[in-house]
Formats: sequence, C-alpha cells, structure tokens
Amino acid sequence: MHARGNGVSVLAITGGHVWDGTGASPLPGATILIDGDRVSAVGPGIPIPQSATRIDATGKTIIPGLIDMHVHVMLCGEDSLYGFLGTGITTVRDLGSAPEVTLPMRDAIENRMRLGPRLVVYGPMLDGEPPIFGGRPPGQLAPEPHAMTWLNASAEDGVANIRRLLDLGVDGIKLYAGLRPELVGAMIAAVDKRVPVTGHLGRTWASEAVALGISGLEHVHATCYQDVVRPEDRHGREDGNGAKPNYWSWLSEGWSRANLGAPYVRQFIDQLVEHRIVLSPTTVLVTGGMANTEAAAEPGIRWRPRPMSARIEQAQAERARRGIAAPAPVDQAVGARALANELEFLRLVHASGGIVVPSTDVGAAPLQVPGFSLHRELELLVRAGISPSHVLQAATREAAVALGRGDDLGTIEPGKFADLLIIDGDPLTDIAATRRISTVVKDGVAYNPSDILARIDTGPAGGDNNGTA
Repeated sequence: MHARGNGVSVLAITGGHVWDGTGASPLPGATILIDGDRVSAVGPGIPIPQSATRIDATGKTIIPGLIDMHVHVMLCGEDSLYGFLGTGITTVRDLGSAPEVTLPMRDAIENRMRLGPRLVVYGPMLDGEPPIFGGRPPGQLAPEPHAMTWLNASAEDGVANIRRLLDLGVDGIKLYAGLRPELVGAMIAAVDKRVPVTGHLGRTWASEAVALGISGLEHVHATCYQDVVRPEDRHGREDGNGAKPNYWSWLSEGWSRANLGAPYVRQFIDQLVEHRIVLSPTTVLVTGGMANTEAAAEPGIRWRPRPMSARIEQAQAERARRGIAAPAPVDQAVGARALANELEFLRLVHASGGIVVPSTDVGAAPLQVPGFSLHRELELLVRAGISPSHVLQAATREAAVALGRGDDLGTIEPGKFADLLIIDGDPLTDIAATRRISTVVKDGVAYNPSDILARIDTGPAGGDNNGTA
C-alpha cells in the first residue's frame, strides 16, 4: 500500500496509457491526479504538487476499477472481499444475502473501517411458495436469522417484504425463481422505481417480468431460456428450477438446439433493448460443468477462501451420505453448442443496443473464485464477438450506471471516486491483460494486489499463495 500520511493527500500517477471508460480515445503518457478519495485531474502536462506521492505507470495501461454485477459474499466467506479487491474488482453487487449481515458490512467498507470492494446490497432472494430450495415447514414465511431467502406466499407477503427491505436501506431488490407473475407484478409495483429490481426467474418468464416493469435479468442460461429456446424445448411453469432433475445441465440441451433467427427471439431482444433491461448473464457459471468444465482450469482457484472450500466439501459429503447422485454430465458436443448459442445471443443483444454487464454468481458454484472468475467472464464476452473496449465499458461505466452510481463510479474523471487499475499490458488488444494488475487504487489509496490476496485464508485446499492478480 502506498501510504499518504503526514498531511500528504495527493497521489499522482504518471506516464500511463489512460483508458478512462467514457468512450473517448485513450490518452497516452497522461497524468492522473488524485486528491483524497477523488480524481482531481486527468490528462497530459498536469502540474504535480511537490508533496504528492508518485506512481510511475510508464508503459502500463490505466482503466477504471472493475464491477462484478452478481456475487454472494455470504457464500464465499468474508475473505472474498480481499479476493475481489486483489483482482481489481472495486465494486460488487451482492444478489442474495441476509441484510443484517451485509448491510453493516457495506457501511463499514464505505466508512473505511474495513478493506474491501464497494458493496451494493440487494438483500435476500425473494422466493415464492413452494420455494425453489425447500427445507422450511409449509407456511413458515418469517425469515430465519441470517436467511439468504425470504418466502412470499401471496402478493400481500411480497409487498410487506419489499417495504421492510426498503426501510432497511437495501440498494436494490432481487426476485427469485419461485415467484409467479402475479407476485412479481405486485412486488415491482411496491418498489415503485425507488431502487432497481432484478430477477433470477423460472415460474415467471423473462418477457413477462419485463412487461411488468423489472429493470434487470440474471443468468441468461436459465432466466432467458423460455423466451429463446424452441417452444417444444420449453418447460412448464412449475417444472423449472427446483423441480426438474438436473435442471441446470438440462437447460444446455435446449440451448444447444436454439434457433436464434426465430421471430420470437428477435422480439425478445427488441423488448430487452426497448426497456433498457440490464442483462447480467453470469456466462462463466456454465463453464463450471453445465456446458463445459473450462472453469476448472482457472489458475486463481488456489485463492478460494477456506469457508467456500469447506462449504463445497460439506455439500459433497452430504450428497454422498444421502445417496444423491451428482448431476449428469453434459455431452461435450451439446455443451459446446449451448455455450456458442448463449454467447451469440449476448452478441446479438449487444449489437442491437442492449445492456450486457459482466457477472459471475461467484459463491453459488464450486469452480467459481472471487475476483478471478470475473476476468474469465470478460474473456468469454470477448469470445462472443464483443470488442474488448465494449466489454471493459460494460464492466465499468455501464455497470455503474445500472447500479445508479454513474455520477461517482465507472470512469476516470475529475470529481469521481479514484477507483482504478494499473495494468501491465493493453487489455484493449488482449482482454486477458486485465489479470496482470500491478496496482489497485480504491478511494485514492494504492495497493499491491499480491499483498491483498495474501490476506485470504485459503486453508489446506488453497495451495501455495504465490500468485498475482
């Protein structure tokens, strides 16, 4: 960490190739002046105070801090905060947590009382009856302590829970797959556009939720399935997530046969574009076994926090104890076609003017790793045919705007928070360069990524801790 004590409050980053995220051409050999936690000037020939702390970024590229639009900190463990920040993710959107846990965590980070990325909290997953993940007695709706899911048996329940969460101060609302359209509509109306509403949907189709006023959709693999695959491959309203065996791998069968030239696909894409829906695809999730196992090759997996590894091992042991078979593997050819169709769908949405923001669902799948998985997601979106500059813009400026934080985050401009990355390489020509971060700056404080990652308790399963972001 570059300390700036003894009254020194100015940081100057000099000589770097600055890609500011605004859409402007990169600035070669520029200076970024940071006063306190905000950027004060960007450009060539900027006077630097003698007392300023300097970082020489000659030959390096500087970009805004990255944003992961779908994480679960409670499932990853609190050391995941170091995993995110140490890999250049300076903001995360938590989409399923107990608000009594993550709201104080959010505020502690904001008040500089603990180290981590900015935490945007959407509270618990709001599910319907019967719930997608069971375990509670019928009719027991009151959330248990530290519950990541709150149940809603009626529109009245849903409206009451929306009001409770807004009173608690959540930054957004997440609707879950067990909600039927009548509850989705009532709950979106209760929010009344005070915060964004996104959804991992199943009993309600994505197109139905868009018509009801939702602002975002999660998991292209599942939530968009009903509107994209052939009618004969669609499941019944009650037969999706939580009901159909091997549901997530089963979806790949339908995606592999999808006809993306069909009129109903074009109509759905037009709907997404018209309503400015924020599509958070979590594409990397399906590379953990649903379409292929590419995620197993992630070198950052050795940085997985101990609680995350322990939870995965416990779940595997519990399945073995109960005699539950592992999900059936997806045929390699089927998985390849499914992933190719999903990537092409995302390219079509982007090319049509839609909003696609990189996201991971880290915490919900064994092969995901806090921070590192977002870099793999960026690579997948470039593989889809979206240019590196547009993918980076989606992970910075567009994500910040989607969070309602565009005035403070997402670009390197005077007046905005000084969240940025100094990279060894040029991610505009090689998106994998985002992994080669030499310095992370958050709130105007510069950190060595390796120093942050070294704080992670990986336990015996973590292996050696000699890697870099």
